[in-house]
Amino acid sequence: MPVLCADIGTSSLKTALIDAEGRVLAKYRVAFPKPAQGLFEGEQWLHSLTEASRFLIPQARSTKIEGICISGNGPTLATEQGEIFLWNHPVPAALADEVQHRLAQHKLFSIFLPRLLLFQGLFPQQWAEAATIFSGPEYLIWRLTGTRLTILPEKRFQAAYWSEESLGALEIEGKKLPGFVELGTTAGPLLPAMAEKLGLPEETPVFCGGPDFTVALIGTNTLEPGKLCDRAGSSEGINLCLAENPAQALREAGIEGIRVLPSVVPGLFNASVLIPDSGTRFSTLKKEVAPQMSYQEFVAALLQEPPLSQAGLQLMEELAVEVREAYQKLSTVARLTGTRLPPYICTTGGQAKNPQWLQFKSAIVGTGFSITACADAELVGDAVLAYCGLGRFNSIQEGAKRLVRIHQTFFPDRD
Repeated sequence: MPVLCADIGTSSLKTALIDAEGRVLAKYRVAFPKPAQGLFEGEQWLHSLTEASRFLIPQARSTKIEGICISGNGPTLATEQGEIFLWNHPVPAALADEVQHRLAQHKLFSIFLPRLLLFQGLFPQQWAEAATIFSGPEYLIWRLTGTRLTILPEKRFQAAYWSEESLGALEIEGKKLPGFVELGTTAGPLLPAMAEKLGLPEETPVFCGGPDFTVALIGTNTLEPGKLCDRAGSSEGINLCLAENPAQALREAGIEGIRVLPSVVPGLFNASVLIPDSGTRFSTLKKEVAPQMSYQEFVAALLQEPPLSQAGLQLMEELAVEVREAYQKLSTVARLTGTRLPPYICTTGGQAKNPQWLQFKSAIVGTGFSITACADAELVGDAVLAYCGLGRFNSIQEGAKRLVRIHQTFFPDRD
């Protein structure tokens, strides 16, 4: 019996039915409308999930759906009224500088605290009227179940979220923020109205998938020291799993631009280099040059001789060079920590659906790029967490080993 997995992306909702063997029985993607200048409307997420559910359920062929698991971008924030402050919402430079100054004053490093301060500064009325501030997936989970919560990927992540002390120092009302729960927690069954809307039984449990980058690491099985993952969507993140915290080694070597966070596996760490707008830059250029083409067609046209667009080919090269620089940084971290790297980076996101791009990228970066059986690894990560919540697996690592399969690898020396 499959689970319904849903990941809230920047531009679309990705969904799939995945069974306990990791087989993707059906997939469905719903594109979001282009956001207006104000806040995004959370009702669109619910409409998208409803559309996806109505499409996917018949694909189960009368098999019961065992549960739903929701993930999405964490730094995206939401109120109960469905006012969504997207992670990439434009922010005035002066306000961003002011927020960074306040954080520096208190020596605070956090993923969420700056977003909370920016939301408060940009939309004071919405902030004041909100009883609860959710992150993206938690908002949709609340709509489905009525349960207010914040998903903490692993207990060490609290420093990257918030504490009573940090909230107090920044004068942020802690009562607006729901308490922490673990990945894979059951938020509860569907509310009757939501069950009817989705076409599922009321007893269907909803599981906490959490931030998209953590479920992507699960869905690519980047859960052992040395394993690498490239999340290539609207933004891009190159991630390396480590057995030890490299922060001191980075300071001593004078290496900057690497974010170190805990892994979802206790005792392990994740070092990453972020490219915040790689996919967005490419998408913008494609809309200007060839809006009628698919991404695969566009990439093929750029790689032909002569290229459809010299500027497009140049951008592909620039993006690949940025990934190469990120990979070289992480290779240095691996050397400093005595971590052995595999001959490939496991890729998820839009680029994972484009073999020619991966082959091109592999030649420039100088290492292999692999894809799993499901290009949207976040959905497989959701499936792992749902089946952990259902008691099928004893741990996230066990579930990832069972469900994640390398499908193909592109190497630099391929003819």
